[in-house]
Amino acid sequence: MTTISDNSGYIDYVAFGVNPENLRSLRALAPVWRDALSRVAERSESSGVLNDFIEHTAELPLKIADVEWQRSWMQSWHKLSSRGFSLADMFSLLNHAVAYSEADLYGDLPQVGRVQLDLFAILRRSVVAAVSCAIDLGEVARHSEAELPGEFAAMDSLRQMGQSDRQVAVLSVSLVNRRTYSHISAGELQTLPSLLREKLSRLLRPQDLVFIGHEAEWLLLLPDVRSMAQPALAATLIRQAFADPVVLLSGCPIILDVAIGAAMMPDHGHDSEAVIQAARLARASLQQTHEAFAMFDGSLRESWQQRHLIAEELRRALRQESLMLYLQPQVDVALGRCFGAELLLRWRRESGDWVAPPVIVDIIEEYGWRTQFTDWLIRAALRLSSELDAAGVPVSLSVNLTAGDVQDTDLPELVAQCLETWRLPGSAFTFELTESAMMGDRTRALETMHKLRELGIRLALDDFGTGYSSLSYLATLPINEIKIDRSFIISMSGSAEGMRIVRAIIDLTHDLGMRSLAEGVEDMQQRDQLLALGCKDAQGYLYGKPMPRDAFVDWYLARQS
Repeated sequence: MTTISDNSGYIDYVAFGVNPENLRSLRALAPVWRDALSRVAERSESSGVLNDFIEHTAELPLKIADVEWQRSWMQSWHKLSSRGFSLADMFSLLNHAVAYSEADLYGDLPQVGRVQLDLFAILRRSVVAAVSCAIDLGEVARHSEAELPGEFAAMDSLRQMGQSDRQVAVLSVSLVNRRTYSHISAGELQTLPSLLREKLSRLLRPQDLVFIGHEAEWLLLLPDVRSMAQPALAATLIRQAFADPVVLLSGCPIILDVAIGAAMMPDHGHDSEAVIQAARLARASLQQTHEAFAMFDGSLRESWQQRHLIAEELRRALRQESLMLYLQPQVDVALGRCFGAELLLRWRRESGDWVAPPVIVDIIEEYGWRTQFTDWLIRAALRLSSELDAAGVPVSLSVNLTAGDVQDTDLPELVAQCLETWRLPGSAFTFELTESAMMGDRTRALETMHKLRELGIRLALDDFGTGYSSLSYLATLPINEIKIDRSFIISMSGSAEGMRIVRAIIDLTHDLGMRSLAEGVEDMQQRDQLLALGCKDAQGYLYGKPMPRDAFVDWYLARQS
């Protein structure tokens, strides 16, 4: 029996006699469960990885049905396992927590009610289901359907090499070209990992190992290397090999971009997790240098530690709901009338420093907080809309969704509940999506989009022209509006080619029965050019910078008068 769910989640509760609809009732046990885990933690030798696992596990009654939480919990489980914690140790930890919960729940009661018995049975079975799934996923990680070992297997191999004092080089290799991926079939994509592994293996020594890491990433382990020159040489061979297109089984050639980060064990990390992280940090640094290879150095870890501190602060900000939404006006160009505003994320650290929105979103995705953030975002947007109405500012609001949001088929239900709570119409909101947000499961994305449209929500395609959607695919999307990227507006003033591109986008929008909105309009010349081309709606510094709610209300009322 496999405990991995073939539904949208990881854990198959039904296999353990738990009705998924009953999982919500576990919320009643949240205080008892957290207290039990605290007592277990007091008995255990403290460590960062163990504390992280306990913190994740403490959220089980509240988030056990949340797929993002399940993924994050699985990662913390396997991270603990990679540090040498045995299954017996982890079973003991959880069994003690269950026993403490049972004692606290029943106490010295002479007779226990049926509701309490049922609740505890759900908790106990849910814990067993989660643990069994974690074990099963560990096996899947070692041998996937394509018989390709995964990251957990790489960590285990590294740990064994470290125990025998072998010097090992780790390469984090990214092989990706998203523009190409959007034009090849799903079947070809499924055969690609095997092709890449075979190509990589031919470049390495017999004793070197190849594993699948994160999305579009490969982890290469090179044991018994004598100097950093050897991983640098391996990286050179890989770059040269992928300079030519990779030919798929269908005969279709694709070109892959190569980025490689390297680290050494024990020089750059004494355990498997640390050295893999070091290799990834080296690869991540290539985004700034635009080179193809980088070796890890200590300054990269300092940058990561700074990022980790920011992440911890952001976690608190999410819990305290202290993030902010600024508003940038959207204006009818011909009439000069403000009809809406785009909500833009802002966050100021405790030190007073502002954090760039892309950094905030990256950290949220990296740490698995997307569901929590989206829940806050929707509620905050609706509350803000209600406050603006009360202040005499009847504008529609545009909210940016992430790629994960578009794939979340539960999102429309959350939006519907919030609309009912605030007694607001869906037509008061536009949800903005990027083209790349639909690069995943298009069927699920379309299902989510259609459900949102049924609620009256308008949908806008953001940064149009910078992504990967074909025109034929665009015509199938339930989109109301296309936002013309700022880069095209800038080029429009300086070249005839730029003007032709903007004209083509506006004409396409009208042909598809959609509305066009230009971003980044900064001067009257751009405004007049857009009006002449038939684009009536715009936003940009010409009309107003992003501003907090009270400043936006003052701006709007002053403009009306």
